[in-house]
Amino acid sequence: MVRFLPFLISLVLTVYALFSCIQTPDEDVPHLPKLVWIILIVFVPFAGPIVWLLMSRTQVSHPEAVVRRPAASPAARPPAPDDDPDFLKSLDRYRDPRTAVQPPEPEDKPKDGDTDTDPEDGKA
Repeated sequence: MVRFLPFLISLVLTVYALFSCIQTPDEDVPHLPKLVWIILIVFVPFAGPIVWLLMSRTQVSHPEAVVRRPAASPAARPPAPDDDPDFLKSLDRYRDPRTAVQPPEPEDKPKDGDTDTDPEDGKA
């Protein structure tokens, strides 16, 4: 088992570094073209993957290498629940009916020009 440990470590490092290199966007690859890095990682055991991992980590840690994305505008974000009128309207159905303010009931009186119903006999 101890005989295979260096080979196993090299294989794990190579696979991890290879996937890391392949997934890195072309503009973020440090110093060399991506194809050269892939060849170094595959054909130079231990050194290739370790150099890739070190170079890719130091490339990201420099502030000038980090791409700053503009923050989302406040109008693009959804409003907080206490600022959302739809949410506040939905709370009315959960309130205690004894404490809720009831809307005024519609009047039974016909409007001017409404001759369909006769309030005295209740027939249409």
